Amino acid sequence: MASRCPECLRELPEDAVWVCPACAYTLRTPAVAKLGIAVMVLGLALVGAYLMGPDQLGLESGWMPTQLAELTVEYFPLLVLGVLLLGMALVAIGAIRVRVERSRARAAA
Repeated sequence: MASRCPECLRELPEDAVWVCPACAYTLRTPAVAKLGIAVMVLGLALVGAYLMGPDQLGLESGWMPTQLAELTVEYFPLLVLGVLLLGMALVAIGAIRVRVERSRARAAA
């Protein structure tokens, strides 16, 4: 991330991560972080489905092969946990990218 706002070209303070305090310009969020947030929302939907009961999702109604439906119901907690961890990892990668860009901008200045 740049040490100057791309809109008003004023110096950004250290604590300005997403919004320029001078002109309220929203600094860019890496796409991988946006994807991570979307995956985490999917994980929250899966948590809701888990609380409802994975056997009541209609997986065994015939639209999915029976063995695959049984495996999905059996390992549903691991599926939920895996999706949430994947989302967290993607958000962390996005945060690391922001820090790397900011450190490169400081080194170039």
